[in-house]
Amino acid sequence: MARPRKHPLPTIAELRYCFDYDPQSGEIRTRAREGDDAYILAFNRRYAGRVVGSVMNTGYRWIRVPGYGTMLGHRLAWAIHHGRWPTEIDHRDGDKLNNRLDNLREVTRAQNNHNRPTRARSGYKGVKARGNKWVASLKANGRHRHLGTFETRELAHAAYQRAAREHHGDYLNLRVIPVGLVSAAFAISIASQGRSTMR
Repeated sequence: MARPRKHPLPTIAELRYCFDYDPQSGEIRTRAREGDDAYILAFNRRYAGRVVGSVMNTGYRWIRVPGYGTMLGHRLAWAIHHGRWPTEIDHRDGDKLNNRLDNLREVTRAQNNHNRPTRARSGYKGVKARGNKWVASLKANGRHRHLGTFETRELAHAAYQRAAREHHGDYLNLRVIPVGLVSAAFAISIASQGRSTMR
């Protein structure tokens, strides 16, 4: 997720001087420095070719850029490869550590939000209980849309899926983080359905 920065970003030349990015593996490694003085030789022996970064509690890989502090690995990967800083980057498969180039895409904030799992007590994204009925709703273009009230949560979810495919397209994500009364077995079942739908 892109956030406003108080300090300037490193230039692309600075990034490429410090790091090498492998678009196939998604790894960023320390680049060997040029020169033959003792300091550079010692630096290269210790650091050159090593994968950089640490996984923080947000689930993303953060990488320290000399002189600029820590930065998100997927943003660095995009900048190094494309030669420009992105606005916001989305992981297509939802895996925050999968920084392979074919898994990264530049998106708007709304598109990025669409491709995220959500917490759902019902076990289905876009579905909430109301009395003994189930209500489906969708947020699109900054507005909440009521999609109907249904006898079962499966019918409500089907209505949500139809609307979400229309409005969210390639950024549709049906994964949920079950909470509350959803059983473990039901959670596994829903997760499996979500994966098969995304294929």
